Amino acid sequence: MRLVLATLLTTLPAAAFAHGGDPAVAYFTSPTGVGNVVDSSIDITWVDADRSIPTGTATVDFFYTNRQPPTFQSGERPDDLVGEVVVTGIPEKDMPNAYTWDTSAVPAGSYVLWSQVVEPPEENMSIQIIDLSPGIITVAHPGDPVYPAVLLTAPNSPFKYADESFEITWEAFDPDGTAQIRIEARIGPTGTPIVVADDLPATAEGSVVWDTSNLEENDWILEAIITDDRGLSFRHFSRYVVLVTHQVGPRDGGVAVDASAADAGVAIDGGKIAKVDEGCDCATSSGAASGWWSLLGLYAVLRRRVSR
Repeated sequence: MRLVLATLLTTLPAAAFAHGGDPAVAYFTSPTGVGNVVDSSIDITWVDADRSIPTGTATVDFFYTNRQPPTFQSGERPDDLVGEVVVTGIPEKDMPNAYTWDTSAVPAGSYVLWSQVVEPPEENMSIQIIDLSPGIITVAHPGDPVYPAVLLTAPNSPFKYADESFEITWEAFDPDGTAQIRIEARIGPTGTPIVVADDLPATAEGSVVWDTSNLEENDWILEAIITDDRGLSFRHFSRYVVLVTHQVGPRDGGVAVDASAADAGVAIDGGKIAKVDEGCDCATSSGAASGWWSLLGLYAVLRRRVSR
């Protein structure tokens, strides 16, 4: 770990060391999963730096949207990222990192939350990371239809790859009992979608094995669409891409990650170190969610761990 951290320290630009040495980010800890049906309010919790910065006060903003942008790399702000305000201007240094969202005036529907940390102008060279909630909130007031929801749960790290096949997993909320799920895949946010599977039962937890044996080597974005007989639907993009690669090990121009890192359980998920799935984690990266930004995320986590 120290060797990896030392390597990253020598490759990151000076701009990455603003904001106390870490990227500006507020990672959600709740809501999680699906079936979070609310009428008037729900609690949101998160993890941030919890400290003042030399140049002033950073603040945290939260938004909600039913139009999640396609999977994007850490540190990027998609052009099609939209959202309605939940709350803005929460001082990052303040605890307890919790906010009760008044949903009484929010239209019925299923929503993803996203966060951003806004820094003083003097910190404008630090890296801002948009974080998406690891759960879906379904708002339903008395008399409203209760919308379905689906959440892709695998791929669950930025180091996933596939050669012959990949197991996609999801969680689904089907209040009407008539919903079905469609899984699509595409190369990049504007790529032409292909159907992975269709008419899948909207079980609380489900999975499908995706045949990747004849697919182009690239970073693939996954999307799940749930639709019920009432015509209500919700779409969710995977948090991470899947790298389809038909060769094992580093490729020319790729950024290799030592396989021993996987044995040590090093993976980034929501700003934390977690055990990665053996046999299904990437030794190579390319394209939309690869290389530099994966290393940057790894640096941020390792630095936080080492500094404690």
